Amino acid sequence: MSEAATSRPTEVSEYLSRQQCSRQWRHFLHAMADEFASALPADQLRTLAQRIGVRFANALPLTVQPTLDGVQTEMSRVWLDLDWGWVSLQQHDDHVDIHHQGSPLVSAFGSAGGDWALGFLEGVYQQWFEQQGAPGLRVTQSQAADGWGSVCFRLSR
Repeated sequence: MSEAATSRPTEVSEYLSRQQCSRQWRHFLHAMADEFASALPADQLRTLAQRIGVRFANALPLTVQPTLDGVQTEMSRVWLDLDWGWVSLQQHDDHVDIHHQGSPLVSAFGSAGGDWALGFLEGVYQQWFEQQGAPGLRVTQSQAADGWGSVCFRLSR
C-alpha cells in the first residue's frame, strides 16, 4: 500500500471531525478554551462545564419515560435535533453505561478543552436522569473521548 493510501483515512477522519463544529465558532471556542485553561484548574473547569450542562438539561427537559429504551429515545431525539450526535444506554446489574456518539465538544474546544468540556455532558445526563426519577445515582465519565467526540459515562451509586 502506498504512503498516500495509508494516510488518507487519517486525513478523512480529521476533516470529518472538524466538520462537527461550524467554522464560524471553531476559532472563538478554541481561544475561549485556551483562556479558560490558563485561568482555572481543570477540576474547576469541569465543575463549571457540569453546571452549564445542568442548565442545558433544565432548558431542554425530557418527558418522563417508563423504560430505559424510552429515555434513550428521548435523549437521542434532543441530541440529533441539535446535531450533537446520539446516545445509547446499556443496563447492567449495578449501573447503566451511557455511550454518547458524535459530540462536537472535542472539535469545538480542541485540545485545550480536554476532559473538562466533557463535564458538560456529565451535567446534562446527571440532570436528565434526576428528571426521570433517579436521585441518588451519579453520572461519571468512564472512558476518554475519541476524535469523533464519542465518550462513555456510567450511571451508578
